[in-house]
Amino acid sequence: MFYLNVNEDMILSTFERKHATELYVLIERNREHLSKWLSFAVYTNNIEDTIAFIDKSQKRYIDNNGFWAGIWYKQQLVGAIGYLYIDWKANKTEIGYWLAEEFQGKGCITIATQQLLNYAFKTLKLNKVEINVAKKNVKSLQIPKRLGFVEEGVIRDYEYLQGRYHDRIVHGLLRKEWENQK
Repeated sequence: MFYLNVNEDMILSTFERKHATELYVLIERNREHLSKWLSFAVYTNNIEDTIAFIDKSQKRYIDNNGFWAGIWYKQQLVGAIGYLYIDWKANKTEIGYWLAEEFQGKGCITIATQQLLNYAFKTLKLNKVEINVAKKNVKSLQIPKRLGFVEEGVIRDYEYLQGRYHDRIVHGLLRKEWENQK
């Protein structure tokens, strides 16, 4: 499984069934916050939904087609990050992430995303990483900007949440751009 000891405060690790209750409680506590921008919070209604998500994520990891990892900050689960898929023909992936509201502003997502970028380019040898963010999700939009991504375009009416359509901004970072940042 994927496990990364990022620093003295943070660990990234793929979800296992033993994390189901902790993950479900975190989602439940942050449902209103998360459902503004992400559909999974609306459809995660019980522990069985969380177990099904973990099983699906483990299968994707085994199939070498992405995964979701928990973000543990000071030994507490605070969010999740992962590769939504891996397109081996195009050598690219997309990173998705979310964080509990009370842990925003501590740099957790920026640090975790940087770690997944390093892994994608160094270990997986991918050529491109994308991050797609709802156009009005101001806090989340700061992550790709902070990490040197290029805004590539807008997908209009990408998702229907909370009674309205949301546009998504597509951001991309190429390996050569990432290398030039070093």
